[in-house]
Amino acid sequence: MSETAPIRVQTSRAREPRISAPPDPAGLPPGPLTTAELVAAVPDPRDRGRYVRIWHGHYRRDDQVDDLRLRSVALARSWPEGVLRGRSAALLWGDDSAPADSLPEIWLPATRRTREGRVYRYGAMPPASVTQLDGIRVTTPLRTCRDLACDLDLEGAVVAVERLCAAIPGLAGLLAAAAEHPSGRGARRFAEVVAAVEPRSVSAETTRARLRLAAAGFGGFSEGHRIRIAGRAVSLPLADPALRCAVVFPDGLGVERYRSALRRAGWTVIVVRGPGAPGRAPRPAGAVLPQQGKGCDPGVDGVLPALRSLWPGALLLPPLPGEPVADPLGMWAGRSA
Repeated sequence: MSETAPIRVQTSRAREPRISAPPDPAGLPPGPLTTAELVAAVPDPRDRGRYVRIWHGHYRRDDQVDDLRLRSVALARSWPEGVLRGRSAALLWGDDSAPADSLPEIWLPATRRTREGRVYRYGAMPPASVTQLDGIRVTTPLRTCRDLACDLDLEGAVVAVERLCAAIPGLAGLLAAAAEHPSGRGARRFAEVVAAVEPRSVSAETTRARLRLAAAGFGGFSEGHRIRIAGRAVSLPLADPALRCAVVFPDGLGVERYRSALRRAGWTVIVVRGPGAPGRAPRPAGAVLPQQGKGCDPGVDGVLPALRSLWPGALLLPPLPGEPVADPLGMWAGRSA
């Protein structure tokens, strides 16, 4: 699998790594800082009390979020000869799908004693697979995607790769070209992940829903269907026009206001609610629980169990009764080009 195909990315050797930290009134520098850097930058021992240990020899300011980004940068500072990879590299390239408990990952040229809370990897790392981003050595976007395909389950890998495609122009084409001639470790899995990628995916949630539905036998759901409602073009986050079924997520992407118009045109609308807040959102008018989806197209009923595996609070809004199911005015126009 070639790593030499060109791709436009923003890299820098001079910039300091971007770390999320609010401005500090006392002017104390944000972490990660080594013990020596902390002593030099913060000479007053009372101010050093504002710092919290990340792990041995590295500290953060107490108002900084102890997240994957912070720990990945700290790991890169610990091993300057290493290369951030996997979830750590994906995060720096723009992937926002990593679980909160993800561990920072680094490739090292030689074996080292494993440390708690960090992932060390070894093996071959061609120079063409390494670049610099914000002054940190990381795997290239293509190599990062290949590593994700090998390390994660299929759903997690597709989600992460799609988020990278959304963040990096041209990556989708590079992936497709590489998958045509796969080689090396995990080549088959890499090709499988690339085949499942939808470069126009708008969010990790739509990707997960699409994959769950496809696994349940509903392969007609895809992203990017455009319809005209009230004289305006609206892009549906996830829809199967053959089933006349649309899946709407909390942000709505402009679809919420047209929900009734969709239902009057004979569409079933499924409103997805996050698993972290079941039951908090008010139930939309006309919503039915999954087991109560009577009167809908029988093919639509099976959509709910697949979605409820991730979103237990998903609600089904059936087509409005007494309205024509036909589409004389071209309510939906198929998928956008």
